[in-house]
Amino acid sequence: MLFLPGRGPFRKIYDVLRQWLMASRNNPAAQKYLRSSASIVHEKRRHWRNHTHIIHPFSMFRHYWDVLMVFLITSLLMLVPYQATFEMGKKSRIWNTSKNILLLVCCSDIVVNCMTGQVEKFISYFDKEVHAVILEQRKIMNRYVKHSTFLLDLLGSFPTDLFFLSVWMEYTVSRKTTSLMCIFRVFSLGSYINKLAFAYDIPMALHEFCLILFWLILALHWQSCFHWLMPIITTSMREVERPRSDSWIHVNNLWESHRSWQYLNSILRAIATFMRADLLHTNPNNAGDTYMIIVLQLFGIVAPWFLITRVMQFFKGINSSRLRYQGTVAQLRQYMRHKQLPYPTQTRIIEYYEFRFQHRFFREPEIIHTLSAQMRHEISMHSCRKLVENVTFFNNLPLSLLGRIVALLRSEIFLTNDVIVRANQPGDCMYFIATGTVAIYTNSGKEVCHLEDGAHFGEVALVMPNEMRVASVVAVEVCELYRLNRADFARTIHPYPMLWERIKKIAIERHEKTMILNEQ
Repeated sequence: MLFLPGRGPFRKIYDVLRQWLMASRNNPAAQKYLRSSASIVHEKRRHWRNHTHIIHPFSMFRHYWDVLMVFLITSLLMLVPYQATFEMGKKSRIWNTSKNILLLVCCSDIVVNCMTGQVEKFISYFDKEVHAVILEQRKIMNRYVKHSTFLLDLLGSFPTDLFFLSVWMEYTVSRKTTSLMCIFRVFSLGSYINKLAFAYDIPMALHEFCLILFWLILALHWQSCFHWLMPIITTSMREVERPRSDSWIHVNNLWESHRSWQYLNSILRAIATFMRADLLHTNPNNAGDTYMIIVLQLFGIVAPWFLITRVMQFFKGINSSRLRYQGTVAQLRQYMRHKQLPYPTQTRIIEYYEFRFQHRFFREPEIIHTLSAQMRHEISMHSCRKLVENVTFFNNLPLSLLGRIVALLRSEIFLTNDVIVRANQPGDCMYFIATGTVAIYTNSGKEVCHLEDGAHFGEVALVMPNEMRVASVVAVEVCELYRLNRADFARTIHPYPMLWERIKKIAIERHEKTMILNEQ
């Protein structure tokens, strides 16, 4: 955005505020929905020209407002029930002021939502999900009122103390009880949390697990407050009076206790009711307490199973690759038993799978296929470039040619004592050692040397098609090798005749030296 010089201080402040209300690439959700810088610029122009009074949903103001509302609504849902129950008989200005400030901010949130554009999803002609931002005021209001949380936000944000201004002292219990309408704010709180989790790419399993723990803690807090509030409501709806003698508060002599001890006992009673453990003799003696216990215990029947399901999904998501590996190995064992394979063969096959997948099963071809050509090239270069660079006659190759050679490499795994190359056999490929150790043997069976990570062998087969292998190569341990076929290499190097001659010369010299050592 370009601004003319000579603006006054108020105009500068206004321009900064306007930019805060416009779409910004610093908003984590902007790139996810709009997908490009050009789309963000287009949204800025459309917003600036036609909808200057609207808050863009991908603006930095809206992002920080969502973060703020998560903390404020959570504080409201923790503060109000505690203040309405355990602080009912106290005339504390701090509690009342804090509550009404939070409710005022929640009312402001309704206004902000009415002025914020909304994202609409639809499927395009090419079966792609497209996101359009609605910035028209009438459409925003219509969607928010009819299809969103407007009514619930209004009920949860209403300052109920206004009803009792004329009878402030007489209907204390009723006033405190009606303030619990803020519970309707949980719906917008959940919406804000989900938006932030999506914007910051929080894993779904972790998000669901943390969210269910959060709702569980909030539910236990509200249940604790209801356990204390119910005996008071059934006694009087005006001034706060001592509960009846058949209430659990009177039985446990808690009315005169400190508020922290009262809250602690209420939590223990809520947990016992929620888990249906009856550890604290939660059997009620009056009708109001009985109905509340029935409702909470019914909730306690469903909630643990829901929590267990979410926990299982969380751990399943984290360990999905390990679980798939275990399932694959189980199928493999059944297959080997069905084929009645010898035990040593079964052991070697299991060893192969353990080394190949490292106890984590994934479908690499499917993963690679979904990536772009550039991403596949980067992965190949990262995996194999050092191997190719260690080969003498690959030195000083153009980077583009080296990249094409790397793309031709194929991974192979050999177990201990596997013969990789046999002497006096025709060769059609060379190998690069990614991990492991191999032993080189002459025709007579004499061990020449060991080659380890980063080494290579068989390169003569690339440039001398009629030459037999002069040595045998055996895996000393489990090895991962990369194979380069002669036909693929020849097609790749063919447009570079000078390089081909240089590589061929180096390979022949190395072959001659190997033959001399073999004769000795």
